Amino acid sequence: MSRTTFRNTVLGIGATAAALALGYFGVQQLGRNNMFTIAAVVGGAGAISYVLQKPSQPEAPSNQPEPQPTPMKTQRKGKKS
Repeated sequence: MSRTTFRNTVLGIGATAAALALGYFGVQQLGRNNMFTIAAVVGGAGAISYVLQKPSQPEAPSNQPEPQPTPMKTQRKGKKS
């Protein structure tokens, strides 16, 4: 396992544990319905940001015709009898 993979795995486990702890203690302090509301807002914001992201596309050339390739003559090898 490479160093980067190990680091990402540890960070992912830590982030998951932090999210679970935040949810558990948040329900204790704020109540169940408020935590559902917060979760819905965060999920909606994530969905909106996902939809609004546009992949980078190279710009099309500006109205210049593509050069036509020059035809090449090919020689066919015939069968010898």
